[in-house]
Amino acid sequence: MTATDNGGRDDGLAQQPRRPARVIVTPLAASHLHPLGKRDVQRVLAVLPDDSVAGLRSVSLLDTQSDERGRLVLGSFRRPGFVRLHAVPAGPWRTPALGADDVAELRRFGARVEHRGNGHLVTWTPAALRLFTVVGVLLPGVARHHRERLGHAEPGTAVRVLGDASPWVVSDLALSQWSAFLAVGRDGGAAMRAES
Repeated sequence: MTATDNGGRDDGLAQQPRRPARVIVTPLAASHLHPLGKRDVQRVLAVLPDDSVAGLRSVSLLDTQSDERGRLVLGSFRRPGFVRLHAVPAGPWRTPALGADDVAELRRFGARVEHRGNGHLVTWTPAALRLFTVVGVLLPGVARHHRERLGHAEPGTAVRVLGDASPWVVSDLALSQWSAFLAVGRDGGAAMRAES
């Protein structure tokens, strides 16, 4: 089946049978972790609408990345079809000073955020970090893929940077539902190290 506009012309967005995206996991140093494992990502992608994941070829779990200001990049975008999730520190995150919106958002996902000197110390439970990574990083990455696939180009490659509060509005019900979904069929441990 081919998507067409009102005039019956092909718009180039042919609907193809759903093929699961590959999940590529890179090995990490012991000081970092992937909050989601391969099966976690596969489970989340499997429940998303077909049109949102159409053309998604891979989700890569990569090493850490920082932006030009030294902030932790949590998710990035290569081009349509390729979403990247970046590793995070295994222990508490020591960050530069975060804005009030950032602190409120991290706390909403379950992080403990303490003011320390000129910055913050962010501590996560494994379940809270997984929830944040799915709702605050993976889903925005898939949404960016979908928008770009439809021709809505966006500047830059960063999908989510620590210190840039998400513009997404997520209901308490949605957070509760994602939390329950993630609690079922956990991926072999709280913090996922690289899988082969």
